[in-house]
Amino acid sequence: MLPDISSRGQWQVSSSKHGFGAHNLLDPNSSTFWQSDGRQPHHISVHFTNRHHIHTVSLYLDVEKDESYTPCKVCVFAGSSERDAVLVKEEELAQDPHGWVDFEVDGLVWAHYLRIELPLNYENGRDARVRMARVLGPPESEEKFRNERILPYTSVEFTMYDSFR
Repeated sequence: MLPDISSRGQWQVSSSKHGFGAHNLLDPNSSTFWQSDGRQPHHISVHFTNRHHIHTVSLYLDVEKDESYTPCKVCVFAGSSERDAVLVKEEELAQDPHGWVDFEVDGLVWAHYLRIELPLNYENGRDARVRMARVLGPPESEEKFRNERILPYTSVEFTMYDSFR
């Protein structure tokens, strides 16, 4: 099971209709949603105070309820800030989404900043709806392995050079 690190970040959106803001993304109720209100591409930004290992971004989408408001293409960018964020995942949805859709990022991604961009909707819709969103870290066993020292050496000479500042 992947740990949910969503609550560790500050969530912002590119735009929203009144009453359908970013707070709805973390609400566990699938009947509430964030709805954009503006030009495409729409995006969701997550700012973390500490650098986090990002494994998967999950969005709760429902094409039956939201029709043309449902995103059909998702791009995930990650970096230290908005200025240096790079594309780590791009995916067009092959099937109509009905529930959680997972976007596992490519490679080992550590980030302070995450942007989920929604450039296209079904039926060429203008505004987007996302019912819930989550950012998931790596499996706990993998995180534990990364936190342990890989080299078993304990001498002062070795520990002096085992990491960069």
